[in-house]
Amino acid sequence: MIIDVIADFYDGMIKLQEPVDCDSFDLPKELKALLSQTNGIQDIMVHPQTGEEIVISWIIYSLDEIKKETQFYKEEYGINGVVFSGDGAGNPYYISDGKIYEFDPIDNESIFKADSLEEFYKLK
Repeated sequence: MIIDVIADFYDGMIKLQEPVDCDSFDLPKELKALLSQTNGIQDIMVHPQTGEEIVISWIIYSLDEIKKETQFYKEEYGINGVVFSGDGAGNPYYISDGKIYEFDPIDNESIFKADSLEEFYKLK
């Protein structure tokens, strides 16, 4: 299961969100299944002095963020896919025909990364 793969990669330092009903949205099957379990996954850390949980970033965007980012990259760059995350440096990751790509807006090119979300997070 992809959540387990992500949790292992981040040493359990993840935060799951409340699941969301996304059946009415045109999303890849793998992403829809994930969002039905959690509306995004965040990378977290614990403050060493206070013990407070701090969100660092999104590992997988929430449905609202997916919709917003996908619309932006389709309109601005014409990508053909669904943006689900970013690399932290301005390049989005997206799913197209079940495959994972990273888009480089500077060079306006897509780079193949993996054959599935699960494989993508196993390779990271």
